[in-house]
Amino acid sequence: MRFGRRLQEEPDAVPLTPLIDIVFLTLIFFMVTTMYNTLESEVDITLPTAATASQDIRTQGEIFINVRADGSIVVNERKMELPELQQVLNRVAEYFPGGAVIIRGDHSANLGRAIEVLDCCRKADIQNVAFAALPEKGE
Repeated sequence: MRFGRRLQEEPDAVPLTPLIDIVFLTLIFFMVTTMYNTLESEVDITLPTAATASQDIRTQGEIFINVRADGSIVVNERKMELPELQQVLNRVAEYFPGGAVIIRGDHSANLGRAIEVLDCCRKADIQNVAFAALPEKGE
């Protein structure tokens, strides 16, 4: 009988390269989603409330048009006048057919300004238009 030592093989090492890739991709994902949330929350708009308001998932080609209380129009943190907004909407309709436009108007904003924005959407042949609202708080 032979009582020799058997050579013990070292356990396989954990592959670090895929692990590091996953960590970096997760980090990028959270940075990008935080950026979208920050862009929308930086605009100083108090949304009106509605009983049927719901939080929808964002889609590609979706554009938010913010109408402030003073009547100014803001898209992606940039103030615009109606002719410039019309050009932006024309490009959105060209590159993202069927894309959605969400109008976020301050609760004290002038309704006429929102109608002007809605008219720009119609001229650009954008049919998917919605108005943003917050859900009503329960009693």
